[in-house]
Amino acid sequence: MSYRDVRNFLEMLRSLGYPSLVSMESFRTPNFPLVANLLVWLAKRFDPDTDIPLEIGAEDERVKLIRNAAQFMALKAGIKLNTKRLYQADGYAVKELLKITTILYDALNVNLDENEEDRLNEDSFSFRDFDVSDKVSDLKLSRQLASEITTTGANLYDLLGKEVELRSARLKSIGRQFELSEVESGIKKAIEAINEEISETKQLIDNVAATEASLDSKIERRKLELDRYEKRLQTLKKVRPAFLEEFTVLEQDLEQLFIQYSVRLRCLNQLERQFSEMERVQVEKQLQATSPRIQTIPLDKFDINDEFLDIDEVPGQRPGAINRQERPRAGTGGRKSRAKTFGSMQPPLSGSQSSLDLSSDGETDDLFLDKEEPELMPSEDESLALELSGMDRIAPSGRKTSSKVQEVNSDDDF
Repeated sequence: MSYRDVRNFLEMLRSLGYPSLVSMESFRTPNFPLVANLLVWLAKRFDPDTDIPLEIGAEDERVKLIRNAAQFMALKAGIKLNTKRLYQADGYAVKELLKITTILYDALNVNLDENEEDRLNEDSFSFRDFDVSDKVSDLKLSRQLASEITTTGANLYDLLGKEVELRSARLKSIGRQFELSEVESGIKKAIEAINEEISETKQLIDNVAATEASLDSKIERRKLELDRYEKRLQTLKKVRPAFLEEFTVLEQDLEQLFIQYSVRLRCLNQLERQFSEMERVQVEKQLQATSPRIQTIPLDKFDINDEFLDIDEVPGQRPGAINRQERPRAGTGGRKSRAKTFGSMQPPLSGSQSSLDLSSDGETDDLFLDKEEPELMPSEDESLALELSGMDRIAPSGRKTSSKVQEVNSDDDF
């Protein structure tokens, strides 16, 4: 026993959390109760469910306690203890107890170091630095090991289930008395089977050697062919074909022709666009030139005293009439506009309209003729009939008639 061993042992006990205080002088003299208590406490640190009776009143009980503790440590922790030194309960027992406390203390330090490392890793852990691809191989390996463990466990369970039958067969085989002749014949048969397997294996090896030689020859032949083809390829690359120069010249000519074609195509498209633009401008000029020939006839300039205008059709006086939009009507060039005159037996009055006004009204009426309607020259009888019919329509209506009488040319009546 040394002072250092006792000091280390006491420090380990404090680290492991032993409830009682142990002094340096405790092991100078044999102290079996303390050693027994330490053995039971250390055994419970390994396995809390262990049951080692702490009875030391008699010698047999003390021996039984030491034996049980030594067996427990040998089975659970794989620690071989000297029972004689433990039974002495002095400084030599400290060396045996130090074997147990060293294992527990190392395990405690490892756990503390791992916890500290985990805490540091958690503090310094960043999801940006985490790469899942590094752990994929470990994940695959762990899955493979898990499947292998499951398969091995299932096979082991099946074999343990057959152990009862196999035990009886094994014991029967062990207890059987074999004759030397049978054993010798069995050994000879086994030797012959092994010799046959050896011969088959040698034959396979020879075949492999022959196959290897044939493959080597084929590989060499392929290499020679490859070298020959490579040389041929190099020579073909160096030789310039006769038609290659002509092909180059034709290719350059084709490029020039394509450039000319593209330029002409763009010019053609531009000319077509300009031509369409000029046509549009020409059409607009024609429309502008013909627009002054279009005349508009406002409806508000009709004379209410016109004999040939039905009073019911006077603009603005017909009930329910809708003011229509003025519609321009182009003058037809196919017929000549002429003044329409209507005769009367009455002499012209001073306040009547002039023949110029009638002429203008005639031109206005001529514009309302459709292009398809034939222009008929009114006869003298028709003019008189139209005048009388217009007067007949106006007189019975009871409406106010005009006091003015149109001035007509008497020569047209006859």
